[in-house]
Amino acid sequence: MLTYLIRRILTSILVLFGVSMLVFSIIHLVPGDAATAILGRQKVTAENLARIRQELGLNDPIPVQYFHWMEKTLQGDMGTSIRNNLPVTRAIMDTLPSTIMLAFSALILALILGFVLGLVAALNHGTWIDTLAMGVSVSGLSIPTFWLGLLLIMLFSVNLGWFPSISTGSDAAALFLPTLTLGLPEASFVARMVRASMLDVLSKEYITAARAKGVPEWGVIMKHALRNALIPVVTFVGLQMASLLGGSTIVETMFARQGIGRLAVLAISNRDYPEVQGVVLVIATIYVLINTFTDITYTILNPKIRL
Repeated sequence: MLTYLIRRILTSILVLFGVSMLVFSIIHLVPGDAATAILGRQKVTAENLARIRQELGLNDPIPVQYFHWMEKTLQGDMGTSIRNNLPVTRAIMDTLPSTIMLAFSALILALILGFVLGLVAALNHGTWIDTLAMGVSVSGLSIPTFWLGLLLIMLFSVNLGWFPSISTGSDAAALFLPTLTLGLPEASFVARMVRASMLDVLSKEYITAARAKGVPEWGVIMKHALRNALIPVVTFVGLQMASLLGGSTIVETMFARQGIGRLAVLAISNRDYPEVQGVVLVIATIYVLINTFTDITYTILNPKIRL
């Protein structure tokens, strides 16, 4: 177990190192002169160009630039935003909790709704209940996120007036529509995966043996089938939590919610490369950490995976 953990953590560190190099390269992949691109429509003068190059360290050799950038980043200094002249770290820390709250709420909704739908479909395989559950699941997968958000706004905000169309707080009313928009498609994925995984496990010989021994059906499902069926679902949950954090951009923009996704949109539209670098690095780091935690969780559900 310890060997597996050490190997997995070392692999994650190497991945983070590669991610940091890719994020650092963002500013050097800009066509032409990076300082001119950053200035954009501003007055491009020799003084402004010199100031930008000095602030971003563009006059140093690239390996030196990377070393200085990593040194500051590890100390919590991701530079200063060109858009508003504020620390990038502060902007990210101000918006990240809002995105985490939205992603976590959407994940909880997806797990509860998807798990119930998938389990009911699997236990009623081949019946009209199974067909109805999978029909609902396919419908959830077929509707684009932006279109689903617009439909929910029209229904609950414009027509019924139950929930605000602008999500500016952390209360349940402000989170309801963004959570539905982000969580319903994920619930469809969870439902299909739970159903497929449960059907695969229920066809195994050890399930037949447990039933032959007289184990009650609820015991067969809860004790034998469910635990093994959860392994692929855990994989999905880990990946989806990370993708929800990175994929909340459309939802946050649609509902004018101040999150890290909306921050990324503003940074890109304003060519604020220090802020873009910071946002991408934070999201990528969270993605790697969640994947590492997911791999470690495998060993708890099935110790054979350690080998």
